[in-house]
Amino acid sequence: MKVILLSFFASLAVLVIFVPSLFEKSVIAQKTTKAIGASIPYYLFPTEIEEIEEEILKLPHDAYSVQTIVANKGDNLTIKFYNTEGEERHTFTLDAPYNINEDLKGGQNSTINFVANKEGIFTYYCKYHLPTMTGKLLVLPQQQQSQ
Repeated sequence: MKVILLSFFASLAVLVIFVPSLFEKSVIAQKTTKAIGASIPYYLFPTEIEEIEEEILKLPHDAYSVQTIVANKGDNLTIKFYNTEGEERHTFTLDAPYNINEDLKGGQNSTINFVANKEGIFTYYCKYHLPTMTGKLLVLPQQQQSQ
């Protein structure tokens, strides 16, 4: 019985110590959403989807390293786009209302800056590797400044 009680109290102590810190991290993450879109660049480069047999499926095995970019309306976004492949071209294409088309040869890189000025979900893609090399830009409503 003593062993069970000691085990129970040890488990309770772990919950008391660690659970509040988990909630604090969640709150901090919610508070820093604007900072993520506004000041931290997104690093984007091609990767491969290993499960795709390109010859059999007749689909490209290429994908983006980041498949979701989240920002608040009004954030200044910076995307560091790297084409790490030697021979293949890749694009970062984001249609209206942003109208971005950054086309890179193998080994090139580019910095893309723009303001996320329209709320919604927008698809970015590589025009050479559809339908697999796509991602989403999620622009949330502008955060209200707390006073």
